[in-house]
Order: sequence, then structure tokens, then C-alpha cells
Amino acid sequence: MNPGRMNPAGESAPSPAFQHRLVMVLALVLAPHVLHMPPWISLLAGLGLLWKALHLRGLLPPPSRLTLVLLLGGGIAANWLTHGGIVGREGGVSFLMLLTALKLLETRNRRDAGITLLLGLFLLLTLFLFDQGPLTALWALAAFVLLLGLMTDLASQREPRSWREQLRRLAPTLGWTLPVALLLFVLVPRPSAPLFGLPQSGQATTGLSDELAPGSITDLSRSDEVAFRATFSGAEPARDELYWRGPVFWHFDGRRWTRQPDLPRPDTLAVQPGSRTFAYTLMLEPQQAGILPALDRPLDAPPGARMLIDQDLRFPHPQTGRQLIPLHSSPDARLDPVLPEGLRRQALRLPAGENPLLLDQGQRWQALPPRERIDAALRLFREQGYRYTLGPPALPDQDGMDAFLFDTRAGFCEHYATSFVLLMRAAGLPARVVTGYQGGERHPDGYWIVRQGDAHAWAEVWMEGEGWARVDPTRAIAPERIEQGLAAAVPQSAGELPAALRRDFGFLHRTRLQWDGLQTRWNRWVLGYSLDDQRRLLEALGWAGSVRWGLWGLLMIGLIALYALGRLLPRLLKRDSRTRHDKAWARFERLMGRAGIERLPGEGPRALIQRMERERPHLAPAMRSFIESYLDWRYAAPEPTHEARARMNLDALRTMLRKGA
Repeated sequence: MNPGRMNPAGESAPSPAFQHRLVMVLALVLAPHVLHMPPWISLLAGLGLLWKALHLRGLLPPPSRLTLVLLLGGGIAANWLTHGGIVGREGGVSFLMLLTALKLLETRNRRDAGITLLLGLFLLLTLFLFDQGPLTALWALAAFVLLLGLMTDLASQREPRSWREQLRRLAPTLGWTLPVALLLFVLVPRPSAPLFGLPQSGQATTGLSDELAPGSITDLSRSDEVAFRATFSGAEPARDELYWRGPVFWHFDGRRWTRQPDLPRPDTLAVQPGSRTFAYTLMLEPQQAGILPALDRPLDAPPGARMLIDQDLRFPHPQTGRQLIPLHSSPDARLDPVLPEGLRRQALRLPAGENPLLLDQGQRWQALPPRERIDAALRLFREQGYRYTLGPPALPDQDGMDAFLFDTRAGFCEHYATSFVLLMRAAGLPARVVTGYQGGERHPDGYWIVRQGDAHAWAEVWMEGEGWARVDPTRAIAPERIEQGLAAAVPQSAGELPAALRRDFGFLHRTRLQWDGLQTRWNRWVLGYSLDDQRRLLEALGWAGSVRWGLWGLLMIGLIALYALGRLLPRLLKRDSRTRHDKAWARFERLMGRAGIERLPGEGPRALIQRMERERPHLAPAMRSFIESYLDWRYAAPEPTHEARARMNLDALRTMLRKGA
């Protein structure tokens, strides 16, 4: 640092080299937030960094106090209009970004620089409120090391070291702390709730919803976002059996479907397990609706969720974090062989005055046995030139299903499921629409990736003595959709399928799968490391039970004490080889450092006195007295009075500095 550059309070300013590096490191901290925050705050923070960089190069003046106040007020107003205040994830992080950028702009002294570094650390921590993946962790670790290096430079009151020198000096500290952090992560009791559990924003998220209209699943199928991953324990069902059950729809008003109220499933509605039962674990991505898509048909609800009357699983609240959920399903289970009369009436209800042609077609089949009515509808789809497409024509608000069934004959799964259910109701069979996901992509590591693009709609028809039977009319039009996936059913050459869902980009697709495998392992063993995992690990090591937990606690205390001893012992045992006059000079330099004075490179004691006579004339006499007596003590013929006089002058200088002279 340049001791001649002082702020009005008398404290030395950080050197331009230090401030340049501070701007670069804060840019590294702010960069990932651009992916999650509104453009205005990213632009404002970026302009703050740019202004500071140009000021350090002498191209712009520093902002005035009024400018900073106006920027702060404008930022607070924009934050209030965008997020409604600073409470919540987006609002709080936006405000912190604003404060960091403005504090950087007003940095005048070492204290300001220290506060800016602390704000940078807080801002770095907020990255994990948005993403906790391996790339974010590596980015945050790199930025943390650079911030820590700047903090050591600031504390030592010296010019910033090179990046390599900073890493070399921090390596011993990191080498001690990282293993201890790993042990603490593995052994310290786990919290039952996620650490990063702030209220989420009101932004819409991609996923299944509680309403269904023509186009709902079509829009969802254009998304490549992962909905969940599934790992089976032992045997797996065939791909065409992978129906992941979501919301079930009973009520149709002629335009859209809605669900039943969230009524818990009564014991009187039986689920009779079939001959096959599959055990599996879902890694569910965060989602707002609280929907738990389980393999059809789930046998029970996991802890924290409940099974509703139509056998879909629900969480009572939005799921803001990634979860590992163990489940059991039996695809050939019998569901509701006896249907209460109230539910039967709901499953037969048709909108009044809507779709007369469809109703007439269904009523023609009423005299047929139930299975033949189902086959007649599927044969209609199969033989009358219907087409499966991601770009169906728009349907009119009035009699939309008539237009689809007898005019356009082109639609996606929700069109076919809706028309099929209405045909069955007109034919006298209780029916309902089920949405969820179908299929998925099997990863080479042995788990299934189910994306939002795998969203699907199918039908369930109730038959006396059999219960609800799944019928998928899409299979009649595009069987390859069920057997191979959406990419096989939609003509890729026609451009209907988004590039992210296509499978003809071989190298990119393999790269995505490899990255997904890395993320999944990270999610499972780092983010998903739970209290149960910890308990199983301790049991495998033979350290289960309350007494042994106490021993583990003592072991952790011992490890921390050992770490502290390992850090302090070398310093305690290291013999200080400095002479008494070396220690006195070091004490003098510490006093000067507190006063914001540092020797320039190559500057000797007498040159320092001459400079202080110009810059600090009120301190120069006391400094001269010490330096002259120190030089006599160090280089003149030995006399007992030299050391005493030097120490006396040093004490006088310290007293003067304490009094604020």
C-alpha cells in the first residue's frame, strides 16, 4: 500500500492493485447470480463494478455521496416493485447484490474494503439458495479461496500477492481444514430439514398442474427439465409399464378438467396388490404443486405425503428442495373393485349442451359389453386416420371435442385421453383422466431419468368386479410413443420435437448423460446424505447407540483439539532466532502499520525519516529519536545505554500514537 494516500479519517486506502483484484473477485462472485436474478439488478451490479474499474484506471471520477444515495434509493424501489420487498430469496439476494456493488463504489479505506469482502462472502453463500450442484460448489470454493487470499493481504497491510503465491500460502490452512470439514459433514448429526429452506418466489415452475386443457401437456412436453430420477431395487418393469401417476381429473366443463378436492383415501376403498411389487427410490426435483408422481399403482404413501381418494400422492406443501423418497408399487394391483355411488355419478357426468356428435357416438355403444365398448373407441382412433402431433390445430371453445373427433383428427395425448373418457361416459362406463409421466430414459448407471417432456395423459375406466383399469388411447395411434418415447413418435424431420429432446445428436446426448450421472451421484451422496444414511454408516462401523454417539462426540472434540494443537504446536516449538534489536524494529513497524505508514520498497530508516518530515511532520521528531537510537544500538560500538534509550524512545512513540498525536 502507498502510505501517502490517506482518507480523511487518517486511515490508509487500499492500493489500486488490491482494489483491481477486489473488483475481479467480486465479478466472479456475482457472475452466477445473473442466471437467477432479474436483469435490472445484474445490470446495476455490473455497472457498479465497471465504474469502479474505470475509476481505478483514472477514466472516471468516484461517485459522489448524492449519486450513491440515488442509486441506493432507485435500487430499493426497483426491488420493491419486482419482489415486493427484501423478504424472501429473490428480494433479499437482490438487495445484497445492490449493497455489495455500492459498497465497492464507496470503498475509500481498509475498513471499507473489509466490509466489501464480508459482503462478498455473504453473497457467495446465497448461491446455494438457487443451486447446490457440483459446478456451483466448485465455483463457490474457487471464489472463497480468492476472497480469503484478499483478506489475508488486507490484514497483513501489504501489496496483493500473485494468485500462485496466495494459493501457496493458503494451502496449509486448506489442507488442515478440508479433512476436518469432511469429517464433520459425515459424522455431525444431520438436521431433519434442509439448511437452505427460505421461502421461494412466486415464479411459476414447469411441471404438472391441477388443471388440464387441450395444450397443457403439449406445452409441457417441449421442456427438457428433469422431473425426477428413479432407481429400482431389484427387478424393473418394462418400459411400456412405466406410468408415473400424477393428478387425476374427474370434472369437465367442456373446456378444461379439474380435480376432486384433496380428500384422503378411506380404508373402504381397497387396493389389492397384484402378483408383482416393485421397490424403488425417487429423487424428486423441487416443484411448487406438491405432486408426488409414483409408479402406477402406489401401495402406500411415504412419510410426509398422503394418498388421496383417487390414489395420487400429495405433499401438503411445495417441495423446495431435492428429496429421496422410497416407494412401493404394484402395476397390476386391483383398484376400487367396489365404487361408491357418489364417485360413480361423478365419473359418468358429462357437460350439458356440449359435443353432441361425440355423445351420439358413445351412446351407440351402450348395449355392448364393457370391454367391447373400450375396444370400439380404440378402433375408432386406430382406423379413422387420427394423427399424433405436438402441433395440433386450435379447437373452438364450443364443442371442441366434436371438432377434434370428427374434423381435425390431430392431437396430443390430452386430446385423446379427453375424448376417450367422454366417449366412455357417454357409453355408460365410469371413466376419468389421469396425468403424470410415461416412460423415461434409462441411464447407463442403472437409473431412469424422467423429464417434463415425458408428461403424459391417459384414461382409467371402471368395470364391475375389476375396478379401475388403465386404458391409454395414445397407444392405439402412436404405440412407439409408449414403447420407445416421444422422440420415436414425433417426426424429428418436421421440427416438432425440441432439439434438447432429440436423440440424433449423439455426442451431445452422451455428454448430457455423463453430466447427469455426475449430478445424480452428487445429489445422492452429498445433498441427499441424510440422518438415515449417517445411522447406517455408523452401524456399519459398529458405532450405533446413544453411548456410542457420545463417544463420537468426544472423538470429534478430540479431532478439533488435535487440529488446533497441530496448528499451534509448530509455532510454540519454533525457536525465535531474531535478536533483540530485530524484535524492537518489528514492533516499530507494527506501530507504523497501525498508523497507516509503510516503508516503500528499498527505503532505509533515514529515508523514511525524511519522507515522514514531509508527510507526517508531527510524528517525525519522535520517529527520528527512535531511529537514531536504534541505529546506535544496532551498528555503533556496544554501550549499555543504547538499548535502554531505543526502548524508551519506542515507548514514547507508542504513547504518542495512542493519544492520537
